[in-house]
Amino acid sequence: MKPIQLLVFDFDGTLVDTRLDIADSVNRVLKDLGLRTLAHEQISTFIGRGAKHLIACALEGSGCDDRRLALQKFMKDYELHLMDRTKLYPHCRETLDFFSDKKMAILSNKPTRFIKDILDRLNCAEPFTTIIGGDTLGVQKPDPAGLLQMMNDCGLSGTDVLMVGDSVVDIETGRRAGVTTCGITHGHASRDALEKAQADWVIDDLAELRRHFS
Repeated sequence: MKPIQLLVFDFDGTLVDTRLDIADSVNRVLKDLGLRTLAHEQISTFIGRGAKHLIACALEGSGCDDRRLALQKFMKDYELHLMDRTKLYPHCRETLDFFSDKKMAILSNKPTRFIKDILDRLNCAEPFTTIIGGDTLGVQKPDPAGLLQMMNDCGLSGTDVLMVGDSVVDIETGRRAGVTTCGITHGHASRDALEKAQADWVIDDLAELRRHFS
């Protein structure tokens, strides 16, 4: 395999475990709207396609049609509780240090300001030369526009790039951009789902990613 020059990481479920804070915010919104709250595990399955999708899934079957209001409430609440229980996944810092000789970027459907705020508060922003969030380009994954822009900005081809993510959306994005893809199972999708999405590699944690380059 041609040496990888750019590693592009998803954010939620890949580098940072945000599940509990997202789920707590969703449930506070549901409770505020007089709706039944949901299990954290169920809400986790809604993560990965952006906040609009998250809220639409949370409201499904509830009888509440005001998605706009619910989304506004969620964004305000989540911004106040970004770091209540959010943390880096195991081996994250060591893995980023290991790849310090390569370019690294983040491609996420999360609003960019939330990504940057969380990274700053975790003291983990320095390794990333580029961050493209769900509100940066007007399109979101699985549209490959963000990934293609990163490749173009760096003058790289698909064989130079690795996309690492925990969801089928990440794998689809990478495949549509023609890059090597790596699914990670500690987030929101199972190994079976990532393999069915045709990820080139599937790993269980970030330490295992380093072994592919050792």
